Amino acid sequence: MIKPPASKDFPDSFFRVAVKGLCVQDGKVLIFKEDSIIHEGKWELPGGGLDFGEDPHTGLRREIEEEAGLKVKTISKNPVYVWTCHFENKREMDWYYSLVLCYRIELENLDFTPTDECVELGFFSKEDLDNLELCHQTKAFKGVFDPKDFI
Repeated sequence: MIKPPASKDFPDSFFRVAVKGLCVQDGKVLIFKEDSIIHEGKWELPGGGLDFGEDPHTGLRREIEEEAGLKVKTISKNPVYVWTCHFENKREMDWYYSLVLCYRIELENLDFTPTDECVELGFFSKEDLDNLELCHQTKAFKGVFDPKDFI
């Protein structure tokens, strides 16, 4: 394994933790489209970064409500998928890693309210994901997503 370069911003073991929600219906996963001006208009799993000391379930509920005005009804006890993602020249840092924890969720409803962070949403099959411009973290999701995990 190649050792990553030292960072002036963080100790070598630092990961920014992101929590994502997996709302899957009929083999299709719910994806949010980000605002084109602020977030480059790419598609992203619902969720975001945890605040310092925040519980993953609390952070996931908060992020989804902030992004789309949607209320989370249930969250799986443990993540369904976990992966890491390397970023360069983001957040005013040379580089950093994120640890992505994906939990299965159920939403109270899909009464979507557009926000600065989310302008559209839709359900997409694994094959559909190849035709979407996905954000960096969600690109890795394509490799782990198996609709059979949600039957």
